[in-house]
Amino acid sequence: MKIVTTSTPSAEDQEYVISHLWQHNSQFDAVDIEPLLVTLRSEDNQIHGGLVAKTWWEGLEIQYLWISEAQRGNNQGRALMLKAEEIAKARGCKMAYVDTFGFQARGFYEKLGYQVYGSMDGYLGKHTRYYLQKIFS
Repeated sequence: MKIVTTSTPSAEDQEYVISHLWQHNSQFDAVDIEPLLVTLRSEDNQIHGGLVAKTWWEGLEIQYLWISEAQRGNNQGRALMLKAEEIAKARGCKMAYVDTFGFQARGFYEKLGYQVYGSMDGYLGKHTRYYLQKIFS
């Protein structure tokens, strides 16, 4: 056996590892991972913001949220988050979680009802990463 590393993994290799982890996990509960993409688009279909997430085991895992500079401050990020939460609830989710750096959007998420449950200092020796959650009522 040997250990092989790469900075350019193939989609096939990644899918192999992920699918085998899910196969293992399915011994304990059904694997119900479903992707979710919510985008903000102009009339000409250009993307000006987006939220990348997945739902699984009754949770909404928010992975990425981006709003273009031109659309920031117009409550578009809030609208994307609320739409993602709405879809997650329809999929049976009871909670959501996200992580963000101190210079990013901690306050934004807190205004939406997310609460910090953990943090990790030391990114580049100066940044803190915050982990937030929201329990749906």
